[in-house]
Amino acid sequence: MPLPLVLALRELRHDWISALCFVAALVGVLAPMLILLALKTGALDSMVERLVDDPANRELLAVGAGAHDEAFFRWLEARPEVGFVVPATRSINALADAVVAASPRRVVVREVPLVVSAAGDPLLAGEVGPGRVWLSAPLAKSLGVAPGGELTMVIGRRIDGLEQTARRRLEVAGVVPAGRYGRPALFLSLPDMLAIERFRDDPAVTPESWLEAAAPPAAFASFRLYARTLADLGALSAVLEGRGVAVRPRAENAAVLLQVRRGADRLYLAVAALAAVGFWAAMAANLRGMVERRRLAFSLLRMLGLTPAQRATVPLIQSLVLIGAGLGLSLALVLPAVALINASFPAVAEGAALARLRPDQLGGAAVLACVTALTAALWAMVAVLRIPSEEVLRHG
Repeated sequence: MPLPLVLALRELRHDWISALCFVAALVGVLAPMLILLALKTGALDSMVERLVDDPANRELLAVGAGAHDEAFFRWLEARPEVGFVVPATRSINALADAVVAASPRRVVVREVPLVVSAAGDPLLAGEVGPGRVWLSAPLAKSLGVAPGGELTMVIGRRIDGLEQTARRRLEVAGVVPAGRYGRPALFLSLPDMLAIERFRDDPAVTPESWLEAAAPPAAFASFRLYARTLADLGALSAVLEGRGVAVRPRAENAAVLLQVRRGADRLYLAVAALAAVGFWAAMAANLRGMVERRRLAFSLLRMLGLTPAQRATVPLIQSLVLIGAGLGLSLALVLPAVALINASFPAVAEGAALARLRPDQLGGAAVLACVTALTAALWAMVAVLRIPSEEVLRHG
């Protein structure tokens, strides 16, 4: 075993009460910080991650009806903040009078909300097309259909006091999970949505001709719009407001929670930095005090021929041992405490623990501990090198 390591360990064993007190002080600082970090990562970060992963929280809703032309949609598609956009009709036309499933048994669901979709829709794992639709999970459950099934959509109107209906055969391309869209809805293509609007608005369009191809309108009353990320929501909203387009986020609290997380991150970093600086100063002073108490011993070691590197290594090894013991004991207390917290309190979401420490966070704590040990030992190392060999002779 190298001589500096033997000397450092023997000194710690000789002054074990001071060493134990110092390790306990480190545990008193590090353990609460790790538990706070686990709670922040598990509770707050998990909630924000769920918000980020849920596309509905990135949606901006148009307030009122407008007149948005093709140039407007080209401008939106070119914006870096935009993740998805598709023109939409007036909300009064976004409702089917009924949807009928004929197999395996006849089921009728009335007043079904219609949602226009297109390629790249963040809620869908596939695409819609003319006659191909996606259903939300609640609607699919009510109808008793699965992907590959067939439906009949019924659209009604009243002209001169007479009720008229048009029908459209639909193929179910997929089902949107309830976690993505929890309300009954039918997702269909823009051509199908425009056909519904023409049938309801134009008396010249008959139940027999309503599905015939027609030129798109010069302007659309509304749109479906999603920001690329949750952080882009505010900027995109501001850009649209600047163009006179009134919008509001579907999830009013999403941006607020992001701000809360940023604030919590800054607060935690500030507290952790203060704790680290305070402990670093205490560590440096403690090691410097050890050197001062053993000045004659270090003077004798110099007289006996120990090299400067060997003598300076002694406080460095002591620093690493103390920090390592404190970190190890802290983890031995914190990890069971985190498990106890998770067992005692409900999770913030399915599969998400209330308290959680990631491996990279534990690795970061270990690296920070080593850096603290190395830098805190510098003062003591310099002091060791300045102790003259003749000092032991002067003090007999």
